[in-house]
Amino acid sequence: MKGFTLVEVLVSLFILSLVAVTGITSISYSTKTISSLSDDFYRATLAENIIIKSYFDENFLTNNLLSQRETFMGYPYIWNRKISVDPNQNSLNIEVEVISEVTSKTSKLEIYKAIND
Repeated sequence: MKGFTLVEVLVSLFILSLVAVTGITSISYSTKTISSLSDDFYRATLAENIIIKSYFDENFLTNNLLSQRETFMGYPYIWNRKISVDPNQNSLNIEVEVISEVTSKTSKLEIYKAIND
């Protein structure tokens, strides 16, 4: 009589289920990691964009806009900007904080700009 015994079939099904569970767990973990890294990257990129725009665009720097909600790459973020003057160093300190509305994580950047008399 040809064929597999019941024990052989059960062992092969057990091995197949272990491989399937391991694969699904790995995919789930990878998806979660990619989402977290994407959020970190988007927050940092938005903070960089605001810092650069504040540094080079005088109209944006002086528009009294210190906080705003923005959608970036399909995700909602809130950014806060703080501008302070250091008369001793003759410079502006520009700080930007970006907060993800989805994960509540933050990214902060800071830059100094010389004030020309």
